[in-house]
Amino acid sequence: MYNGERFLPATLDSVLGQTFGDFEVIISDNASTDGTADICNSYGRRDKRIRYYRNEVNLGGGWNHNRALELATAEYFKWAASDDICAPEFLETCVKALDENPAAVLSHTKTRLIDTSGKVIEDYTLDLDTESDVPGRRFRDLVMSYHMCYQIYGVIRRNVLHKTGPMPNCVNGDGILLAHIALFGPYVKIPDFLFFSRRHPAQSSQTLPRRLSTRRFRLTGRINGMPCMEWWDTSKKRHLAFPQWRQLRDFSRCIVHSPLGWHDRRDCYSVLARWAYRDRKRYVKDLLIAADQIVDNILANEREPVKTQHIGGGVA
Repeated sequence: MYNGERFLPATLDSVLGQTFGDFEVIISDNASTDGTADICNSYGRRDKRIRYYRNEVNLGGGWNHNRALELATAEYFKWAASDDICAPEFLETCVKALDENPAAVLSHTKTRLIDTSGKVIEDYTLDLDTESDVPGRRFRDLVMSYHMCYQIYGVIRRNVLHKTGPMPNCVNGDGILLAHIALFGPYVKIPDFLFFSRRHPAQSSQTLPRRLSTRRFRLTGRINGMPCMEWWDTSKKRHLAFPQWRQLRDFSRCIVHSPLGWHDRRDCYSVLARWAYRDRKRYVKDLLIAADQIVDNILANEREPVKTQHIGGGVA
């Protein structure tokens, strides 16, 4: 979480108001500069289930997601953004679904989109075959569909996350992790709208890369995936990211590091080949964006003032 004061109270109220109460709330504050710390400390004094951690430097959304996972100790784990809310029965319903389905690795409900005031905008109705007993089908739907990754805010078995490793710190890191989790078992899809994702101008998907923040000659103004790499990792503001190539590599690693037989492994590689061919133009876009980033880096170096080095001396 970074500078989440606007919607944080509503989010914490929805979490602490769950009908299932046996949980801990881990808040990882990524060096917020607004009133986030005061809000968290105030809630922490009222509810001992809250554990508040603050990082001194903003290391990006990817690092912060994985920091929360690193601090968790319970059997089940759930990520929560500072602007979304859950219905009171969300946790109870999802936990019960996993308890009753030992083979399932993740449970989630349907999603409604809400605006800044909490008014419903629309229902998110895309349905994926993640309940299938066939790993290749689950992998296919999570890789080939243009879905919004809302399942990542469901309830996940923490021992499965230990096997997959943390969320990849790159564009579509949540989508890559969801595909990897699905190779360990099916999801449970609960047919009730109990999760509410908030749309607002400051959300992560609206974060633009730094190279688009100044007026200059551009080779391209395109972005290959949102949130951009800089949201995931703040140290990458001037790096060449190649997000499509990175996804290809990480999806391949998901298949390698999963408990699949040769038949299922073959099916997953076939899915990945179709995905790579379908989105082949994105690999070229990566190269064009990288070239534009090089131009931006050169111009940025020219704009930066030359620093004079001063050497201090002592008096004898």
